[in-house]
Amino acid sequence: MKRQSRLSPLAAWCLIGVLAYVGAAVAGVQTARQADEVRTLFQRLSDNRKVQDDHLREYRLLLLERATFAGTQNVEPVAAERLGMRFPTEVVVVWP
Repeated sequence: MKRQSRLSPLAAWCLIGVLAYVGAAVAGVQTARQADEVRTLFQRLSDNRKVQDDHLREYRLLLLERATFAGTQNVEPVAAERLGMRFPTEVVVVWP
């Protein structure tokens, strides 16, 4: 007589139940890991945005400083001191 290695219906349902619980636990752990990774990535994104905002603020200030320095009230003294240029006092008409 050969021995059968079949599971009883109760044992099969218990095995299915245990596998379902293990699957749910694994899915829960994976979900928690993904949520932690998303939080970490969001924190890094927030930090990078703060750095970008600081750089943009500094860039705007530099643009303002450049515009202020390029004004005519600053150009004339620099041209006179460094380049020896002077504002013309007499105008000669070249084309009649």
